[in-house]
Amino acid sequence: MRTQLSPMAARGLGVALGTAALTAATAFPAGARTTVTDLGTLPGGTTSLAYAVNDAGTVVGSSANADGVTRPVRWSADGLISDLGTLPGDVSGTAYNINRAGVVVGRSVGADKAEHAVRWTPDGRIAQLAGLPGSTRSRAYGVNTHGVAVGFSATPELVYKAQRWDVDGKATHLPPLPGDVSSAAAKINDSGAAVGFSGTSDGKQHAVRWNADGTAVSLGGVLPGDDSSQASWINNRGAMVGNSYRAGKGYDGPFHAVKWSRSGTAVPLSPLPGDTGSAVYGINDAGVAVGFSYTPGGVFHAVRWSPGGQVTNIGAAVSGPSEAYLLNNEGVTVGYLTTDQGAVRAARWSG
Repeated sequence: MRTQLSPMAARGLGVALGTAALTAATAFPAGARTTVTDLGTLPGGTTSLAYAVNDAGTVVGSSANADGVTRPVRWSADGLISDLGTLPGDVSGTAYNINRAGVVVGRSVGADKAEHAVRWTPDGRIAQLAGLPGSTRSRAYGVNTHGVAVGFSATPELVYKAQRWDVDGKATHLPPLPGDVSSAAAKINDSGAAVGFSGTSDGKQHAVRWNADGTAVSLGGVLPGDDSSQASWINNRGAMVGNSYRAGKGYDGPFHAVKWSRSGTAVPLSPLPGDTGSAVYGINDAGVAVGFSYTPGGVFHAVRWSPGGQVTNIGAAVSGPSEAYLLNNEGVTVGYLTTDQGAVRAARWSG
C-alpha cells in the first residue's frame, strides 16, 4: 500500500561545500500562511529526503547523486545543498539529525552494505561512533544540544541494542525493559532523556523512555486493536510522540499516531477526516507535532497537529504523496513531497 518509505543508503572525510542543487528550490503555496519548498538534489540526482531541521533552519537528509548513490547531505537555510561525505572507503550514507550547533548524526555505508553510526562536526569532519563487537549495522538517529547522540548497534545476529554516545564517543548500552531482548533509541533531549522502543523475542515492541541515568520506563500507548508501540521523539519539556500498530503489519495495520504527556499519559492524534491511519515523528518545544495521514487507498499527506491535537493537511499544496518528519521551534517542517512528474524530493514547509 505504501508508496514511499520513511526511516523507522567513497568520499572520505570532509564536506563538498557550495554545490548547487540540480533542481532550483520551488515554492508552492500550501495555504494562507504556509509555503512548501522543493529543496532539490545533488547535481544529476533525481530523489532526496529531508529528515531534520534545527532552529537555524539548516536541514539534513539524503540525496541521490548523478550515479544514483544515496549520499548524506545538508541544506543551508537558504537552500544550498552540500554532500557531507562518508567514512574512508564507504560509498553512501544518510544524515538523520542535526542539533543547534550544527552537529549532524547518521550513518555511513560501505560497499558491503555494512552500516556505521557516525557524527559530523559543523565544519564537516566525520567520526565513527563505536558499535558492538562484530556489528555490521549501527545508526545514530538523535543528537541533543550537548552533542550526546543516540541510536542503535546490532549484534552479528542483527538484534538491535539501543546505544548512547557521549561527546567523547564513549558508548553506553540503553537496556530494554525486563524480559525484552532488543531496543533502539530515536531521540535524546537536552536533559538527557531518550525515547525509542524495547522489543520482545516474538517481534512485538513497547514504547520506552530512558531516564538520564539509563533506566528504562515503559510508556504503554498501545491503542485498542494494536499490540505494539514506539516512541519517536521527546521535546525539551518532556512531551513525547510515537505510534501504535500491529507488529508485522507495517502501515497496512494501520499505524495510529500517539502523544504522551510528560507524566506519561497517552492520547491518540487523529488522522485527517476520512483517513484510516496516521504516524507522528516529531514534536517541538511548543507542543506542535508533525507526521502524515493516509487514505484507505494509501495516499499519504504531510500533516501538523496543534498542541491541542487539531490536525491540518500541510501536504495539500502538492498533488502527490508527502510526509513530514520533523520541525524546529520556529515551526519550520521538513520531509518529502512528490512532484507532478512523480519524483520524490526533500521538502520544507514554512509559515
